[in-house]
Amino acid sequence: MKVLEIISPVLVMIILGILCRKWKLLNKNGIDSMKALVTNIMLPVAIFHALATSDYGAETAKLVGIMFIMLVVSFGIGFLMKPLMTENYRKYLPFMVSVYEGGSMAYPLYTSLCGQENLSQIAVLDIAGLLFGFSIYMGMLGQTENGEKINVKNLAVSAVKTPAFIASVLGIIAGLTGVIKLLLAGPAGGIYTSVESILTTALTAIILIVVGFSMELTPELFGPCVRTIVMRIVLQAVMIVCVLLAVHSFIGSNKLLDLAVITYMSAPATFSMQTFLKREDGSAYVSTTNSLYCIVSVVVYMILAFFTY
Repeated sequence: MKVLEIISPVLVMIILGILCRKWKLLNKNGIDSMKALVTNIMLPVAIFHALATSDYGAETAKLVGIMFIMLVVSFGIGFLMKPLMTENYRKYLPFMVSVYEGGSMAYPLYTSLCGQENLSQIAVLDIAGLLFGFSIYMGMLGQTENGEKINVKNLAVSAVKTPAFIASVLGIIAGLTGVIKLLLAGPAGGIYTSVESILTTALTAIILIVVGFSMELTPELFGPCVRTIVMRIVLQAVMIVCVLLAVHSFIGSNKLLDLAVITYMSAPATFSMQTFLKREDGSAYVSTTNSLYCIVSVVVYMILAFFTY
């Protein structure tokens, strides 16, 4: 029953997105406008708040470093795996085997398993995901989607101009200085919370509608999607072992953190990726793969729950 409570909202919003396309309640222009709203306003606000209210210390720095290195390595291996993918979707493979959907999938599964009071264990892991995801990852995705060759200079320029990356940098600065925590503790804290809440409350719902709108369970997509899922499972299984070994070596043994690593790294690729895609065939492939990968996340959760309790 717990699994249904967690996964049902995700499934309902994805199905709603599918129905919006089928019943012509939304068209591509409407979806593109929703993507622009998410990438330029809602997502940057959410990223800023998450990083600005995070705790930063020596252990946090080690964890962020371990996760960032893992993300770079897994992303790089994704490029080496491209020949194993069908040609039409080959360019998306590195993006599909790296980075994780924390907010909509990993977070609720972890809090159900370990309690809301331990959410910080998994939130710390997501700091590296935010930094990597909205700098190198999304920058290269934009170049790939536009048919451009990967250019480091253009990547750096693109990152500096990307609202999500700017929000990441400002969020870390605010987190290190503690300015937002001071604001929250003061008389203006309620105002800040209210504004942040209204700007971000619908974020997940909109992203999932976009995912559902783009999803197509067609015979042509089934093969590439399943192949991608298998490759992600294999790569992430190896990465999970490596991260756990690194965590135990440099930080120490912590069951809650071990469960956070496994849960987080068993999530699908970030749903936010969908809002940066322009091509319909690419959107359909990414949406369908990520939606199907949710099954993997739930299975891993059930196994962890069995051994934990």
